[in-house]
Amino acid sequence: MKLLIAERDENESAAIRWLVSAYSLPIHRVYTANTVEQTMRILEKETPELLYIELDMVSHDDWAEMAKYVRMFCQKVIAVTVEATFARAKQAIEWQCVDLFVKPLEPVKLKQCLQKAASSFVRQERLDPIHSNDAERYSYRSLFSEEVEAADVALLLLQTENPNQLRDIVSFLTQYPFRYPSRVLPLSNVVVCLLSGVSGDMKEEAWKLLRDWEAEHTEPLAVVVLPPDGGQTVRAQYQTALRLLETTFFIGYRRVIAPAPEYERWKELDPFLTPEEQRKWIDMLHRFDKQAIKTWMHREFLRMPTPFPNPEMVRTRLTSILAQIRRFMKTYQLDRGETERGYMHIFHEILYNRVLYRIVQEMLLFLYRLLDRAKQAEEQARTDVIEKGIRYIEEHFRNPDLTLGKVAAAVGRSPAYYSHLLMKKRGISFRKLLTQTRIKEAKRLLAQTELPIKEIAHQAGFRTSHYFIRVFKEETKRTPTEYRDEQRKEPQ
Repeated sequence: MKLLIAERDENESAAIRWLVSAYSLPIHRVYTANTVEQTMRILEKETPELLYIELDMVSHDDWAEMAKYVRMFCQKVIAVTVEATFARAKQAIEWQCVDLFVKPLEPVKLKQCLQKAASSFVRQERLDPIHSNDAERYSYRSLFSEEVEAADVALLLLQTENPNQLRDIVSFLTQYPFRYPSRVLPLSNVVVCLLSGVSGDMKEEAWKLLRDWEAEHTEPLAVVVLPPDGGQTVRAQYQTALRLLETTFFIGYRRVIAPAPEYERWKELDPFLTPEEQRKWIDMLHRFDKQAIKTWMHREFLRMPTPFPNPEMVRTRLTSILAQIRRFMKTYQLDRGETERGYMHIFHEILYNRVLYRIVQEMLLFLYRLLDRAKQAEEQARTDVIEKGIRYIEEHFRNPDLTLGKVAAAVGRSPAYYSHLLMKKRGISFRKLLTQTRIKEAKRLLAQTELPIKEIAHQAGFRTSHYFIRVFKEETKRTPTEYRDEQRKEPQ
């Protein structure tokens, strides 16, 4: 059994070492650490069965990460503190510590606690043949060292889609009624299970394990199964299993994955969009064409034949698309606020989501929202351009030289485009709008002033009084004089 002493006080560490050796406790190897970083490193590398830890050295910022390592890489914890507080007791309960000591330590009580914890592991080892025989061939070292000789064992590699569910796998496997002697080896993001004395390819057993998991859990699980191969080391089997696990990126979880010819190699894939593909994306985005984008994404990523490309190349290709989306966002000034947060979420999904179709779905939902926002922004911009032009006309209609070109230049658009917008949104031509504005002013002057017709024509923006009279009659069916007389006859 292995013990890790995580204690800042070197004298305390030395005293515990002496206690272990003096009383012949069944602890074969003792490690020490005096920082949180050292503790986590040794936990992951050596996976000691027993951890003695000074709670006071774990800061608030390190607590969550340290808790994760404790759950994953050791089975029993003895905690010690200088603070006899409820907060420390609560932390010890959270880690399910076998005991919590308050300094200064009482050697007799600590010895009793160590003896009790160690004896429980001795009883467990007697029940588990794979622990007591060929220990090195079925250990963590066998996963990472070629020096360990080949072992005729089956290997299961398990991973949940959600990386935070690893502890549940370990708990499930340690209680699972395997038909063969087994050893469960939790790692940082997967769990390895070694089984000895296996006959057959283990596929049926793996599917039964998956069904039993799903009867108790909703979290998707993938199981890679490698049958016994006496010619391979456990490390070689483990590397093969890791490679097979990567296919979950394309096929998803809730599966048993076994070696197959189509999984033996990655297909070549250009991770970057071609110039033609870039133009295609620019066109689809600026046309707000959701259906075309959905069709392109599904064809490109969700209908991939085997052999699959390297998942990292696919992720790079997705970021190439994201670059086009980024430019589109900048065009419509949407690279801020909620839209920017959505963009960063998609970037994170591309980097870390374990399943391709979930990334594609998240991207499409984000794109639909983005296109709606961009379309609204364009409509608003068009409306703003029209209103700005109308205001310009209202401020300059008295100038007889006012033209469509001058108005369009004032709003930063071409004459043809502004004329198109005006007709589309207001149903009126520039010439008609300008005439109506001038006639409206002329009516006001006729009704409210005694100015002569010539002066009114001038102030309303007409070049001559003759032209004014003709246009006024075309618009109102009466001459300016007749209109003035009518206004004077109306009761005040």
